[in-house]
Amino acid sequence: MIPRQQSAGMFGILAGISLAILFLLFLTSGAEPDTFTDPAKALPYIMQNEGRLRAIAFFAAVTVALSIFFFAGLAGKLRDKAPTRATGVLYFGILGVAGHGLSALMFWLSAPALVDYAAKDRVAASHAWVAISALNAALDGFGNLFVGLSILLAGWAIVGTGGLSSTLGWYGMVAGVLTLLTVAAPGNQLLFIGSLVLPAIWLLWAGNTLRRAM
Repeated sequence: MIPRQQSAGMFGILAGISLAILFLLFLTSGAEPDTFTDPAKALPYIMQNEGRLRAIAFFAAVTVALSIFFFAGLAGKLRDKAPTRATGVLYFGILGVAGHGLSALMFWLSAPALVDYAAKDRVAASHAWVAISALNAALDGFGNLFVGLSILLAGWAIVGTGGLSSTLGWYGMVAGVLTLLTVAAPGNQLLFIGSLVLPAIWLLWAGNTLRRAM
């Protein structure tokens, strides 16, 4: 089943807006590069910002849900002239947002539990956070890997077939490569910010282009 092209484009725009809100919430949260990797900083931060973190997790889940329709619609637009790459756009995209969705769900459920547990046993809560942080990083890495591949393939297909804006296609190729680099350098703060900003721009731009295309 393939959604209507205009509907898929609108879902992409809404997903981009949701991801942009998530980024602004994180950017204004006061978190530093090592906040979430150091339990001594992470637990106090979570206690003071539980509501904000749950809001970030909520918008992450919304972005994931909306993106699925966008990936399906974009793949449908590209499949006639680039069927192999269109298949990658769809399934890599779904795998990627699944990784990010699981990461968001884990944060949504673990943050309040850790806050309660830290009041009873701070040391054990610190150890628990180390495990949660490592798993969360792995899920986000998985998400960035496959979202990056999906964007890269979409950009390649757009440039190769001329089905949509060639400028959009070149942006997709660059954004896909940079998103993939976050997997190779997970501690790089600039790449981390890029992993939020670049896909948001891609969703907004590609969604609007897809909605307007005939």
